[in-house]
Order: sequence, then C-alpha cells, then structure tokens
Amino acid sequence: MRSFAGKTVLAGADLEVPPGTLAVLEGPNGAGKTTMLRIFATLVRPDGGVARVDGYDVVHSGARVRERIGAAFVNERSLYWRLSGRENLRLFARTRGLSRQAARAQVDALLEELELVEIASKWVADLSAGQRQRLIIARAGLGEPSCMLIDEPLRGLDEDGIQTMLCFLAAQARRGGAVLVVAPKLDELRAYGDVLYRLREGVVLPWSEHDGQSDEEDRFERSGTEQPDELPLGAGR
Repeated sequence: MRSFAGKTVLAGADLEVPPGTLAVLEGPNGAGKTTMLRIFATLVRPDGGVARVDGYDVVHSGARVRERIGAAFVNERSLYWRLSGRENLRLFARTRGLSRQAARAQVDALLEELELVEIASKWVADLSAGQRQRLIIARAGLGEPSCMLIDEPLRGLDEDGIQTMLCFLAAQARRGGAVLVVAPKLDELRAYGDVLYRLREGVVLPWSEHDGQSDEEDRFERSGTEQPDELPLGAGR
C-alpha cells in the first residue's frame, strides 16, 4: 500500500512472480505501476503491507534485496554520458562485485544479446533514446540478478529493437529469473508474458481476454450478437 498527498496510489497490490516467470503488469499512466517497482527496488517505502524479494522484506532487509535485483526505470539518467556504453557497463559490473574478468565477460555477453556491440564504443551522449534504453536494461542484467524489475522496456524502440528486447526478457526468465515488467499497454508483451496482470484504481487483478477488447467488441460478445464488418454511419469502433 502506498499513498501520496493523501491519495492512495496502491491499495491492493497482491501479486507473486515465481522464479522462471516473466510477469507483465499493464495499467494506464498514473496507475501506480512504477511506484510498485520502486517499492520492490527499495527506492520507495510502502505505507503498509508486505513486499518481499527472494524472501527478504524490502523494508527490513533492503541491502539483501538490492543484492538480488536488477532494475531499470523509464527516463532514468543513471548512465555516465561521457563514457562509452561498454565503459558504463564495466563500471557498474565492478560496483556489483564482479571481478575484472567476470565483468568483461558479462558485459560482452549482454552487449551481444541486446545487439549493442556496434554502438558499444560510442559515448552515451551520442546514442539514441532507444539505444540508451537497451543499455540501461543491459545494466539491470549485470550480476545475474534473481529478480529483474523493468519499467516500460519497449518505449522508444523500433521494430527490431522491440523483438530483441522481448527475446532478452524471455531468456532471463528461462534462465530461472523472476522478471516483472510494467507497461501502459500489453501490445507485443502479451505473447511473451507467462503471467498477465492489470492495475486499476490501485488494485492488481489478473488480466483476461475482455481487458484486451474495445468497449464495442465486448458489448457484442456479451449480447451474443456477431459483430458486423462495418458499423452504421456515424458509429465509432
């Protein structure tokens, strides 16, 4: 549970992401998705309830939680702009306790997996928004975290970048990690998520097929009437 300025942002955020699962939480802007991720990342303290990562409470065992997570938030400016992408990742790998040799190996593997090898030597300041987005998410994968918290991973990516990112997130889950992704719409994430949730008015609910339908489609399905190919003039879809 979390409130800001007297307004409840999260009221019933009850969900579990087991190891080996890619969970996707969909909700409109301002619904509290990023706030939830920040709670799990120990960046925001909840007002009530319990949040755990690998069994460790985010309030009472914050240091243990931070050792186990990799987090990436949309529009964050956590990279050093006058270092190259490769230099950034190697620096962050060392801060996570990796040896120089292990850091180089993991960085090279992440650059390859997220198709960043060709631009890895460029300053971050010279990268596109989509390239920086992929670099930030690559940083979240350093240290092989048991839990990844990813905010809007497809934002700013072109079609090829989207496919690369989806494959990367799915691979993290296949390797045994718990991956929680939040986004304003499911879009391409729907086909890759093992578990789908929606956040409405501060409450987390299971996602269903009806949540992906327009109001017009839902009305026709509930009435048992076949939806016409064309609606009458003046009627919107």
